[in-house]
Order: sequence, then C-alpha cells, then structure tokens
Amino acid sequence: MPKPGSRVLAGLPAIKPLSWTAFGLAICTTSGALVVRLALGYLDPHIPLFATFFASILITAILAGVGAGLLAAALGLASALWIAGSIRFDLSFGSSVALYLLTALVIIWVADQYRAILRQLQQRQAAAAQQLALITAENNLLEQLLANAALPETLAQLTSIAEDYSEGEMLASVLLMDEDGLHLRHGAAPSLPDAYNRAIDGIEIGPSVGSCGTAAFRKQPVYVTDIQSDPLWSGFRELAKEHGLAACWSVPIVATNGAVLGTFALYHRHPRVPSPFEKEVVELLARIGTIAIEYNHDREQRKLLVDELAHRVRNILAVVMSIASTTLRSKTDPINFKAFQDRLTALATAQRLLTNENWSSVCLRDLVREVAVEPFSAHADRLLIAGAPINIPARLVLPFALTLHELCTNAAKYGALSGDKGRVHIRWNVEGERDGCRNLVFEWSETGGPPVAAPASQGFGSRLLKSAFGSEAEETAEIDYRLEGIVCKVKVPIQMSGVEHAEGQHGI
Repeated sequence: MPKPGSRVLAGLPAIKPLSWTAFGLAICTTSGALVVRLALGYLDPHIPLFATFFASILITAILAGVGAGLLAAALGLASALWIAGSIRFDLSFGSSVALYLLTALVIIWVADQYRAILRQLQQRQAAAAQQLALITAENNLLEQLLANAALPETLAQLTSIAEDYSEGEMLASVLLMDEDGLHLRHGAAPSLPDAYNRAIDGIEIGPSVGSCGTAAFRKQPVYVTDIQSDPLWSGFRELAKEHGLAACWSVPIVATNGAVLGTFALYHRHPRVPSPFEKEVVELLARIGTIAIEYNHDREQRKLLVDELAHRVRNILAVVMSIASTTLRSKTDPINFKAFQDRLTALATAQRLLTNENWSSVCLRDLVREVAVEPFSAHADRLLIAGAPINIPARLVLPFALTLHELCTNAAKYGALSGDKGRVHIRWNVEGERDGCRNLVFEWSETGGPPVAAPASQGFGSRLLKSAFGSEAEETAEIDYRLEGIVCKVKVPIQMSGVEHAEGQHGI
C-alpha cells in the first residue's frame, strides 16, 4: 500500500502529511488566496469574504492531508478577519464565519475520502503488479531449471523472488535437509548476515528448534510472529536479536514421497503476522522449492516437474484474476479493467503454449494464431500473415505474446482495424548467420486506417516493447508512427535449431 505522503496527483511531488512541507504548503496556498482576495476586493468590494480561501483549503487537503487542510482553514479564517478589519461582529457576520467553518470541514472531509480511495486503488494496482512480477520471476526460474542450472543458483533466484515480491521487507532463506535426515544445512540466504547463516548451518531439527527446525520436524508451516516472546526460539533468541531478526515464517519443503527436503523461510526486522494471501505465497514458493530440489536430484522427472510448475503459474494467474475481479472491478474504469483482463489472457495463452511444448520453444505461427488471430477473429480477414515456420525460444514467447496483444488491441481501437478498409500485415523471416545464430526479423505494419500521429507520451505497449526486447546483444525493437499506419519491427538473434525450412513465405 502506498505509504503516507505518496503521490496523489500525477506529476506532482509527494508530500507527507503532518510534515513541515505540508504545513508550508498550507501557508503558501493561503497566502496566494489572500493575495487574490485583496486584488478582487479592489475591483469589487462586495466579493464574498471567504470565497478564495475555499480553493486553498481544497488544494491543501488533497495534496497534504487533513492536518494541513485544517491549518489552511484556520489561516483562511484569520486572513478573512484581517481583511474584514473594522467590520462589526454581529449575528450575520457570525453566521458567515460558522458557514465558512462548516464548509471548510466538509471540503477537508471530501478531500480525505478522495485520498483514501486513491490509496486503496494504488494498493490494489501495486498488488496486481506484484503478482505479474511474481509470474515473470517464476518463468525465469523455470527457464533456469530447464537449462540445468546448478541448485545453489536456482535457490538463490527463489529467495530473490520472495524478497523482490515483498519490496525488500522480507529476508528469504532456504535450508536443505542433510543426508542423515536430522540436520539442516545452508542452501541460500543472500540477504541474511553471513554470521547468522554460519550459526544455524547444521542445526538439528526438533519440536522446538526455532521456526525452520520445528517446521522440518513437524512437516507443517510454523509462523513465529515475535521471536523474542515465542518459546520455539528460546535457544536462538539472542542470536536473532543480535542480527536484528524479529519474526520468522517457515514452511517445510516436502518431496512428493513425503520426505522433508528442507525449509523455506522469510525473516522480518519487526514482529509481523502474515496475512492469508502472504501464507499462500510463502507456501507456493516452498512448493516451487520442492520442484527445484527434486529436479536437481532426478532430472529424469523433467516433464512431471515442468507440468507442476506450470500448474502453479496458472494458479497465480487465477489468483491475480480473482483479486482483480473482487477489488478492482467496481473501482476501476471498465475499459481499463477489460484491458487488464485481456493482458492476463494473453499471458495465460503464452503459458499454455509453452507448457504444451515442454517449455523448450514455441512455433511463431502458433503464437500469432493464438494471440492475434483467434482473439481478434472479427478482423481475421484483414490480418495478412506470412512467415517461415520458426520456433522461438521460451524466453521470447511472453514478450512476443504481450507485444502482439498490445499491437492488435491498439489497431482495433485506433488503427487499421478500427475502420472497414484497414489492413494489418504481419511478416517475419530470418536473415544473416553468425556463431550458429540467425536474426529473426518480425514486422507489423498497418495500412488503410486513420492518419497516425506519434503519441505525446509512451503508453504501456511502447514501454513493454522497449523493456521486453533489447536485453540481449543485437536485439532491437522500433515503432515508426507513419502517417499511413504504425510500423513495428523487432530483430532478435535465435539459434539455427529453431529455424525449419526458413526460406520462403508461408501463410497461416
């Protein structure tokens, strides 16, 4: 959730409520209102006394909160009384003052409600963004598993996923069960102090051995919310205090045969009670840890493990959609909510294609058909598609899927597909050869639609294109806003093994 002082209006700096900056804003806005009132008073002495100060109260309360709004109201009253000067205080003037104070309180209350609603929306949007980031991180972890990455590297990435998800508020740790089945050994804990990792390396599991030793012994999650008061930590309380650790949630990593492989833990610097959704995330990451460790132990179970991880990813997508439906639908513009749903659908389609191909590669023709042609079937006769049967590696599937979806959506709303005569040409081929790689050149071009002008600011699609392609050497992605239609061109190097009968063009 955005912290107090978070930006409430785009383009304006953040102001923390009850800060000197907030009170300074109240003084400045009131001073400005006073100057305007004095100027208007010279032009027309009958201008209402309090009118300009209502604007200063509204601006201050929206930008800096209730405290600053109350100060602006008090300063406005004092300024109005100063302007009134020799005006005799009678029943009529007293009524005006009372009406001013009542109106000011209503303005401040409305502004505070606006800030509260906006913070709730920001919180929900941030939660949705976190879930999408979690999905992306899980995909990266899956690619590491498929690339036969070493177990320490995979576990380090698993802990990073948890820490990034919490925006640095949690410190993640993975302990691995020793061959004797009685002791836990250090697996990965990049953010915990080395001295602490060394101290707990080799601890024997038992009914009251901290969070991890107890979780491994019980084969059940253990959520210690305050280490200093919990009896499970009686033998490690001082060690935790020395390193500034106040809470620890631990979930056992259990193999499919029921054996404990280790523990996945999240530490906190302050006492903390987990929310139900945080418990789901921790337990999900522990299950992913199970997949990683078992995959390392027995690589012949590759397909089963990939299917399991893909299932977990689909669960996350379902959780994200559920959260969005229950928390954002009534608070968000229907058009924006529909766009969010469609992007999740494109992600789910890409995930399904990857799962069907065992997360090795996906045929670009299949991806175009599933993401562009079928969802926009009403315009299928105006989508002119041609390209060689090329398999693109797993790391490119999600970027291409989201890019295609954004281009199709934009074309249907504003571009060539928004009218009756427009056409979209989707072409790709391979060219060149260097070190066993060829360049995949993908081009999207629109014709016959409304005249095009470059946007004043970058939208989601433009930012996505630049962030999705360009991380690897020789990758390029460009959008040309030509008058006759948008042209998007992507060039990425791919291995020769992904090119089949590359010469010639083939329609879909």
